[in-house]
Amino acid sequence: MWNLKKPSLTSARSDLDLLFPEDAEIGISDDDKLKVLALYDEYELALGQPVPEWKTKLLSEDSRDLLLTAYGEVSDSGELSLLRATLKKAAKKCPYCGFGEVRDLDHHLPKKHYKCFSVFALNLVPSCSKCNGHKPRKPPSTKEKFHIHAYLDDVSKFNFLVADIEISDGALSATFRVERRRGMSIELTKRLRQHLTDFKLNERYVAQVIDYLESQETSLDDNYRDGGAGEVKAYLLRTAESIVRTKGHNDWREALVVALADSEEFCDGGFYEVLGFPPP
Repeated sequence: MWNLKKPSLTSARSDLDLLFPEDAEIGISDDDKLKVLALYDEYELALGQPVPEWKTKLLSEDSRDLLLTAYGEVSDSGELSLLRATLKKAAKKCPYCGFGEVRDLDHHLPKKHYKCFSVFALNLVPSCSKCNGHKPRKPPSTKEKFHIHAYLDDVSKFNFLVADIEISDGALSATFRVERRRGMSIELTKRLRQHLTDFKLNERYVAQVIDYLESQETSLDDNYRDGGAGEVKAYLLRTAESIVRTKGHNDWREALVVALADSEEFCDGGFYEVLGFPPP
């Protein structure tokens, strides 16, 4: 969740040549292709944060419209089908939510506003359909609301995702939030919190939490029978460590399991009522 390995950009020029061959009646010139590559360089240096002048810089409106239309070739049967397949293959799950099946390519900077980046690999983030649909289509106007760039904003060195749980009348609720850590700027903290809001993650995690807890039923029961609350807590902490090893920090499951381990009520048999089966 949050970060993906930056894709190779070695095919950026050849991608443009595939889309706009020299003998095409309609296309962009070699000179314009060099301008597009220059904009790509600026994008990477700016970490993909929106720069309004990119909307009009260097290229004519006709060339921009051609690049926007060319995104139709980033399809399973289009000229850039290999680019699409390569980008999607790099993500096992949606980086925005951490659980959705990757089906789409999201334009980090919306293609209708930043047409010049419509087919740029760094601007194409594999995502699930729900995250792609929830993301606002208008670029944010303040830095505190800039979306986290899955390729260029490395947040892996911070462990910021926290879950707060509450058990009431046998039902468990979990609320996820971003906690500012040492070394995190106020701006980054606000951007991460905006991410939770824009993708409606707390609402969408409800079903995921239930499914995950149900998958842990046997393990929780076995550990409680073996050693009571202490053994359940130890099991949950081991599980959290395993999640970090395979998925890194800030996966929602790690945050959830750590919170469950901190709950005396949950560890001391409270999970039986939550999961709806009788204690031993």
